[in-house]
Amino acid sequence: VLPGACGDGNSGPDAGPPDANPICLEANEHEDLPWIQENIFTPSCSRFTACHQGRALMAGELSMEVEDTFAQLIDVQSSLFGKDGWVRVVPGDPENSYLMVILGQYPGPISEAGTMPYNSPLLCQEMRDAIERWIEGGAAETPDPPDAGP
Repeated sequence: VLPGACGDGNSGPDAGPPDANPICLEANEHEDLPWIQENIFTPSCSRFTACHQGRALMAGELSMEVEDTFAQLIDVQSSLFGKDGWVRVVPGDPENSYLMVILGQYPGPISEAGTMPYNSPLLCQEMRDAIERWIEGGAAETPDPPDAGP
């Protein structure tokens, strides 16, 4: 088990109904990494020094700080299950992306630390769905600009 807790039980969203957390409702409208980073990864994963910050030695060496998230997620073997062929994020394939397994969205091998965020309830379904849509849409670093029209 990882030392220290990454969630304090009050800072992250809960798995309750969407009206329990306004960010859960807002998640229904998003599938872009900048929003996911600001509203999910930073507050739930990288805010706590024992987890996904810096070298993140006790967290699968996955930093989820703004400047690191994209490069450390996309097409990178999971250090926990690398020999089993799990990749952190497979663009276009959420079911085979270990991120979705560790978030509790799909079945698969879970580390002894359990689902993420560590020591906290699962992210609300709307947040997990936003991450899934992002992966399914190709897991771009930045969203496509709106079509300017003719």
